[in-house]
Amino acid sequence: MTAEIKALGYVGLEVSDMDRWMHFAGDLLGIPASRRDDGSVDLRLDAYSCRIRLIEGARDDLAFAGWEVSDARALEALAVRLMDAGIAAERPGPEVAKDRRVRDLIRFSDSEGTVLEAFYGPLQRTDAPPVSPYGVRFKTGRQGLGHIVLACRDKARMMDFYTDVLGFRISDHIETEVISGRPLSISFLRCNGRHHSLALAPVPIPRKIVHLMVEAEQLDDVGRAMYRCLENGVHLSFTLGRHSNDEMLSFYPMSPSGFDIEYGWGGLEVDDEGWHVVTHATNSAWGHHFQRPPKKNADAG
Repeated sequence: MTAEIKALGYVGLEVSDMDRWMHFAGDLLGIPASRRDDGSVDLRLDAYSCRIRLIEGARDDLAFAGWEVSDARALEALAVRLMDAGIAAERPGPEVAKDRRVRDLIRFSDSEGTVLEAFYGPLQRTDAPPVSPYGVRFKTGRQGLGHIVLACRDKARMMDFYTDVLGFRISDHIETEVISGRPLSISFLRCNGRHHSLALAPVPIPRKIVHLMVEAEQLDDVGRAMYRCLENGVHLSFTLGRHSNDEMLSFYPMSPSGFDIEYGWGGLEVDDEGWHVVTHATNSAWGHHFQRPPKKNADAG
């Protein structure tokens, strides 16, 4: 089955403290932030006019995830596939497309109600490239924004949705215990050369998003961002380490919304021709020591 989805194009995050988020993204992670007229905020990583949209609200969770397809024909083919699978998809109209800064999009939900959008024709701002306050450049291009990890209750059903309906390919699995005595089975899915653009984790947290990953082009930028976070009292949910499966060297600062941002470098690129699915017994080759969050930010369960 040919996959229409090419990359994770953008995400929308509903956040309760916009000022803290702008400080966190711009001053600590080096991601340029700019306010829109409606009070929301665009975070830019590259020529795309927006990669991460911050929307003020109480949920502190993922609002939507936008998956890019190549053109109008691919978008229509995906709409037909969704209809054939009995999944309702709507075209929210030109005003929403203008708001997302794309040519056209459809909206639908996965099997656990995560709001998804598929789009084509994203607005490019090569005339006004983003300027990181620290000169950070992020790895995007055909690999998209980065990756997102979603919490799920019925992982098998979610796997079927993303592989059978949306055409994602399985890269591998991790069977581990991040917290002693709590077995965890995470599955990693790809739609381009990035090892994974999506991972599904059956973790008992009250929000949909577990973490969002952005990848810097230079290793030193990871170290600098980590020390800026530490100097500003940001909790690290996972210390610096290298993952066992995608080989990403990264750390996990907790965002002002209580979920993590993985900030990494050196992620594995996958060749579909020679790749085969494997299972890892640990989430990291070294490092990534889990640190419990402060009680006021801890998730239930």
